[in-house]
Amino acid sequence: MAAKISADMSFDDQEDEIIFTRAALSADPDARDLLPLTDAWMAWVETSRARDREARIAVATAYAQRRVSNLRLDDACQGFAGELELAVKEDRKSPRWLRFFSGIASSASDFIRLPFAEQTNRVVGWLTGTDEVLERHRAPLTDWSKAAGHAITATNATAQVRGEAAIAREETAEALTRGRDGLEARLVERANERGLPRQWPKTMFKPRKQSDQDDGPPVPPV
Repeated sequence: MAAKISADMSFDDQEDEIIFTRAALSADPDARDLLPLTDAWMAWVETSRARDREARIAVATAYAQRRVSNLRLDDACQGFAGELELAVKEDRKSPRWLRFFSGIASSASDFIRLPFAEQTNRVVGWLTGTDEVLERHRAPLTDWSKAAGHAITATNATAQVRGEAAIAREETAEALTRGRDGLEARLVERANERGLPRQWPKTMFKPRKQSDQDDGPPVPPV
């Protein structure tokens, strides 16, 4: 049996399998007319590779957005807290201070250590009210809490994208394996019809271990 193509095989290795099989079919006049059976294989891998790339881009983009917006939101919060602390004369029990910083986030340093989503939601809550100091910091707090919200949404969406890419990869591996099995069946049938060597069908598939190689020159490394 032709070796199975697994979903965890790299796209490069899948392509190498296809390239070898197409080259072997082309090299043998008794197999050359079967080459069209493999015409769609490379496109399957390319499509799956593109889906995988899209998923990696989505993950990297969401992560980058989180890092940037997290840092900039922290900076905006600290700028606001610093001015507010002066306004309340460093009285962190002042109702004005506690309106923004309370509980486990009773200081600016504690506040920026909150989970990213919680910090973002609290800032959004701040912006529904008014305060003289808050107004002077409204623009950066608004801009970066919005950016943080977009980053959180993008992060949540990556699970779906990654899942779709994984499914596409599995489907490609299954399709390639079925295609190779079908090709092998045709090769075995032809070998019987034409009295070709028993090992002939096997030569159309890339060797994966030393015992699969013939007595000729070793297969060069890729």
